[in-house]
Amino acid sequence: MKYWIMSLAIALASFPAFAGEKEVRMQVLGAVCPSCAYGLEKQFMRMDGVKAFDVDFKAGIVSVCVRDDVQFKDEELSKIFKETGYSYKGKEERAACQKS
Repeated sequence: MKYWIMSLAIALASFPAFAGEKEVRMQVLGAVCPSCAYGLEKQFMRMDGVKAFDVDFKAGIVSVCVRDDVQFKDEELSKIFKETGYSYKGKEERAACQKS
């Protein structure tokens, strides 16, 4: 019985619907208005595992709430930001998403 319960717990923990979430905060240059950032939001919200998107225009921070298993590579982010007219300067990850 213990083996069955442990197996079930492992299976549920590895299933994406039960995965936790994290916040990826990216420093960008050029994000100055809501209409300008709409293209960025569309790009990120199409990605698998992305749950929410937000921009702090004053600080130049794009925040994306994603499942724990989602990983962004710097090369991938640089390309996304360049295609939408922004300059990507780096990222940091936080253990949980900030609720607005």
